[in-house]
Amino acid sequence: MSKIFCTFARKIVQRVKKYATFCLIVLVFMACENRQPVDQVGKDLTVVFATTSSMTGDGYNELILQGLMESIQSHQDIALHLLKPDSIGEARLQIEAWLKEATPTKALVLCGPEFEPIIAEIDSTAGSILLLDCYSPHRKGVSTAVLKRYGGGWLAGAMLHELKMLLIKGLNGDRIIDAISSGVEDGYRESEGIAYQVVTLADGYEGLSMIDEAFSIITRDSIMQFEFAEGAYVPICGMARLGTFSFSQNYYRAAIGIGEDCSIYSDNIPFSLVYDIGSIVRDYINRWAQDESWAEQEIFGMATGHVRIAYNERFYSLLGSFPEWTIGMDTWHALEAQYQPAALEKEVSHGY
Repeated sequence: MSKIFCTFARKIVQRVKKYATFCLIVLVFMACENRQPVDQVGKDLTVVFATTSSMTGDGYNELILQGLMESIQSHQDIALHLLKPDSIGEARLQIEAWLKEATPTKALVLCGPEFEPIIAEIDSTAGSILLLDCYSPHRKGVSTAVLKRYGGGWLAGAMLHELKMLLIKGLNGDRIIDAISSGVEDGYRESEGIAYQVVTLADGYEGLSMIDEAFSIITRDSIMQFEFAEGAYVPICGMARLGTFSFSQNYYRAAIGIGEDCSIYSDNIPFSLVYDIGSIVRDYINRWAQDESWAEQEIFGMATGHVRIAYNERFYSLLGSFPEWTIGMDTWHALEAQYQPAALEKEVSHGY
């Protein structure tokens, strides 16, 4: 009993720390709206976050915000404006307003491919524009950054081929989610995975916040009624992944983290597939703050270290306590080494 209590207490402390940090970021977010430039010729940065990702869960916008805050801490003279539009129509008005006031000392960061149609209409701009996750290079003073996700997904899927797999998608039709899920499915099939199933939570972006539904799907899905060593859940569904991790923690089943190191949510996560969009944003802002120009397009992924596998040390320290857990870290490392060359080739050849 004391061991269970200690594990529970440790989880509570970890989550309190994480959400305390997030709350601090949100407070900084709010304060930035009133932040003034040090002088009239100082740099001015505006960030427009994705309309399809919330600011209250663990997802795309939060990872970008963390990277942004890391860079801003070192550049206190930058006037910062953070915008979270509720719709693409509202975002268009915000972008058009910025374009009217653009100067060589101003920069605009657009978080996601949903803004690409708006940027495609731009003839020219006096300021610097960075469009994230745009897979087509633009001209007219617009820089694009591509974080390739398919190759990393392929690697994770191939590593899981000896397990049954349940892949949980938030929705169909989102470019980023589809790239990851397609990679996972293809890697699993091409490495001759034994059995898998895909379920989708919703037709729209509400699927990214359906925590209870994710938990319920796993609970009632017959394909996942197996021993721990036989299967794993792969949640590609934004904040709804917390339902998956809750099930894995309570019922001693394996889940794979997607997006960042998710080991804080469950001991039963052998590894996470990390997409480090935050450090990409951080480095772009640092370069701009130091008067370095942005390239027309840069491509990131496994080859640059921005997509990687992060192992959960806690998971492996508990293997001796649960005999049904038979896959050790050495096995996962061997699988990663075996399939990484092919995954890197997939990353190069696949657009996303």
